[in-house]
Amino acid sequence: MNVRAVARVGLVVATLLAVLWLAPVLWMFATAVKPTPHIFALPPVWIPSVVVGDHLSAVLIKWPFTRWVWNSVVVATCATVLSTVVSVPAAFAFSRLQWRGRDAVFLVFLSSMLIPLEVNVIPLYFLMNRLHLLNTYPGVFLPIVGMPVGVFLLRQFFLNIPQELDDAARVDGAGSWRILLSVILPLSGPALAALAIYMFVFSWNEFFWSMIALSSPRMFTLPIGLRALQGAYDIDYGVLMAGASLATVPAVLVFLLLQRHIIRGVTLTAFR
Repeated sequence: MNVRAVARVGLVVATLLAVLWLAPVLWMFATAVKPTPHIFALPPVWIPSVVVGDHLSAVLIKWPFTRWVWNSVVVATCATVLSTVVSVPAAFAFSRLQWRGRDAVFLVFLSSMLIPLEVNVIPLYFLMNRLHLLNTYPGVFLPIVGMPVGVFLLRQFFLNIPQELDDAARVDGAGSWRILLSVILPLSGPALAALAIYMFVFSWNEFFWSMIALSSPRMFTLPIGLRALQGAYDIDYGVLMAGASLATVPAVLVFLLLQRHIIRGVTLTAFR
C-alpha cells in the first residue's frame, strides 16, 4: 500500500470519527428547534420539517439565562487572566532560574495534578466558607486559578527556549524580570494562547465545584443553570437542548476561531 492510499484511508477514518463526534451535537441543535412531538418521533427526525423557536424563547424568558451567561463570562475571564498572570512567573522560576531544591519542589507541585478534585473538595469547601467566598465569583474561579496545569505547560515551553538568550540579556545588564518580559514572553505567544484558550473553555464548562460552591440561582453558571432546567420530576427535552445549544455556542466559536493556536501551542510545548 503506497503513501497516497494510506493517506486516503486515514482521511476516511478521520471523517468517520468526526461524524461520530458531530452527531450528538447536531442532534442537540436540531432538537432545540423541533416541535415537541417530533422530539420523540420514531424513526427519529434528524432534520425537522418545521423549525420553531418556542424552546429558545422559553429558556430566555422563563429562566435567568442571560444572568447565567454573564456569570460564566465573569468566572471564565477571571480564571483565564489570573491563571495566565500567576503561571508565567511561576513557570519562569521553575524553568530559567537556578535555586536549591527547584526540581524537587516542582515535582511535589506537579504531583498535585494526580489528586482528584473530589478528594480536595471537602477541605476546599471549609476554606472557602471560612473566607466567606461561597456563592461568590472568587469562590468559583480561585480554585481553578490554583490548578498546576498552567505552570506545567508554560514551564515545558520555557525550557525549550535557548538559554543563550538569557545569557546575552544578562551581559547587557538585564535582570530576571527584564528577561522574562523582553525575551521569554515575546517568544511564548503560542503557549500563552493555548493556555488561555484551554483555561477559558475549562472554566466555561466547569460543573463539579460550581455545583458545590454556588447556592443562589442568580449566581449559577451555565452548567449549573442547565442542570436546573431538567426539573425535579420531569424533563422538557426541547428546553434543555435549547439551553445546551446556547451554552455550547461560545465555547465552540472560541475553539473554531483559535484552534490553530491550541494545536500549535500544545505541539511546540510537547515536541519542540
